[in-house]
Amino acid sequence: MATPFLRFENGKISLNNKDLMVSSANLSITPTLATERVYGDYLEGISGSRVDFVGYTPTSNLRGQLDISFYISADTLYSNRTTNTIDRLFEIKEGMSELPINTNRVGRYFFDNMYLKSFGFSFTPFQLIKAEASYDIYGSIQKEGGAFLPRTEVDFAHGLKSFGDMRATGLIADQAIDGQFEITSLKYNILVERKPSNSIRAAENTRINTQSSGVRPTRVSIGTIESEMNIECNEMIPHLNSYGDQQLGSSPQTLQQSEISAHLYSMEGESIATFSTRGKIQSQSTSISDGDYAKSNITIKQIIK
Repeated sequence: MATPFLRFENGKISLNNKDLMVSSANLSITPTLATERVYGDYLEGISGSRVDFVGYTPTSNLRGQLDISFYISADTLYSNRTTNTIDRLFEIKEGMSELPINTNRVGRYFFDNMYLKSFGFSFTPFQLIKAEASYDIYGSIQKEGGAFLPRTEVDFAHGLKSFGDMRATGLIADQAIDGQFEITSLKYNILVERKPSNSIRAAENTRINTQSSGVRPTRVSIGTIESEMNIECNEMIPHLNSYGDQQLGSSPQTLQQSEISAHLYSMEGESIATFSTRGKIQSQSTSISDGDYAKSNITIKQIIK
């Protein structure tokens, strides 16, 4: 009997054994192979040597990727009255770890050895806050019967209860721009670059050919960490200098960093998370069109590591 198709509403998606309200998920596992050829006699018909043997050899670890879009709830980022308690699913700044995230499941498939690559969210007034995350996976996946996402009462984070606070060169923006600075939408993103390392002894051992989990790195170290905040607003920052600062002082070396903070609240008004980016203004622009208000975009990037 053929295996029935798995409907979206019947699928369960959990990371680190924690259920998420996911709107879409894409899971892939792909080997990286190189072709090895051994050439034989010359064949006039093909104007070259005949290929006697063609084989494939792996050039790196078996590697996969998981991309998810999900809705942020109070349970996602808040635990025991502590904000940003996130069980390593969406590690932020100093909380980054080189340890893998295990006990993961997407539909019928479960797997370990997962590492966060990026996490971000956006919010606008009157909208539920939707986030996206991407992970690298090393090793293979396993399959078992379908599992259902339990129906629970979920308190989603809502754009009406969330807001952004911007400080340009250490000054609150609405003070720096005549008290008329308004933010209409905000996007936050954090990116992590990781570098896998392999031990010669572990990679050479022939027993790896008999293990269904495949070869995994002996270490996945963290290279760089960057965060970025982008806002849509009604103003640009005046007196912007070539250092990416608002030039209100006499020397650019003494100017403070610009900062944007996003504060997330549940529908009940309870603070569940705060995310900040403190650095230089990377870009800003404004546009106006017939029948609409003037809109500006400002982006700040922070180099964390």
